[in-house]
Amino acid sequence: MKSYLWRALCPRMLALPVLFGTAVFSSHAAQPETQPITHTVFRPGQPWPDTNGVHINAHGFSVLNVDGRYYWYGAEKIAGKTEDEKNEAGVRLYVSDDLLNWEDKGRVLDVFAPGAHPALAEAFILDRPKVIFNETTKKFILYFKLYPPKEKGGKSGKDYAWVGMATSSTPTGPFDYKGYFLGNHSEFGTGDFAIFADTDGAIYHIAVRKPDKALVYGRLSADGLKPESEYKVLEGVTLKTEAPAFFRRGDKVYLLGSGTSGWNPNPARMFVADRFTGPYTALPNPCVGVNPINKLGPDKTFGGQSTFVYPVPGRKDAWIAMFDINKPEDPINAGYIWLPVEFEANRPVIRWRDEWDLAVFNKP
Repeated sequence: MKSYLWRALCPRMLALPVLFGTAVFSSHAAQPETQPITHTVFRPGQPWPDTNGVHINAHGFSVLNVDGRYYWYGAEKIAGKTEDEKNEAGVRLYVSDDLLNWEDKGRVLDVFAPGAHPALAEAFILDRPKVIFNETTKKFILYFKLYPPKEKGGKSGKDYAWVGMATSSTPTGPFDYKGYFLGNHSEFGTGDFAIFADTDGAIYHIAVRKPDKALVYGRLSADGLKPESEYKVLEGVTLKTEAPAFFRRGDKVYLLGSGTSGWNPNPARMFVADRFTGPYTALPNPCVGVNPINKLGPDKTFGGQSTFVYPVPGRKDAWIAMFDINKPEDPINAGYIWLPVEFEANRPVIRWRDEWDLAVFNKP
């Protein structure tokens, strides 16, 4: 396919030691940040410098496969800013050939760029970016949570939220802002979200509805820039499930999420359905083991929160569960946990591993 959308989101079509956990580290001793670093294994809970030796700054992210290369888009945090302040400079891109070693390609959406749209320049939050390739328009579309400033969004600046959009003809951007829509057509909009491409070509926006925090979904238009149908609640999904990440395995659709507890970690949630639109059935917490760095286990999702589930191209039955480890007092130094998703008795399991590589997916 030339559809990067399916490769990223539909596997059938192929689509320092502190709370600061990151997903990968070199198999060699730590080196100064100015030294180039080569990683050979994933090491969850450890610092993850880019190829220049600088900690990867791309949070609430998504990963896209384009012609055999991997593109990691995440919110770029600002040094010295907490999560209670305007702390995002835009969306930053890293590129890799092996999912381990990431080259910084810079900011692909810049809230401080001269002439930036006021919705971007004044945004209180620009978070959890997700990128797809739209086959109809042949454009890459970047979606993100876009919270207006306090004076427009209520007491905290988080009561009201838009879904922002930007497009580019190439995966490396720059992305041009194309406006926003109110998810769920509601007065208050939506919070944490996912974008899911179904096998029939439909593209859905799934998000936490404000203010009741039900998880709802709506089909997007062919160009991907607006909802084209009324939103519905995903039946069977527990109320106040946020940080949604979907993946398909055979004829089943799985949803990985978390509860709602601010920046504090809580138990992961897993659901399964025969079709994307539900109804969903709750499964046991998929996490097994303990993160030895922070001593947190399944009841705290190793200290992380679900962000994305990535189908590894060219590998059979291979997904990576991706988590952010939030650090609200110093978000630029927050980190990442990546772990393989395994299936035991047809139930997904995300087992803690001190280190691993893609050979874990080598199956007959």
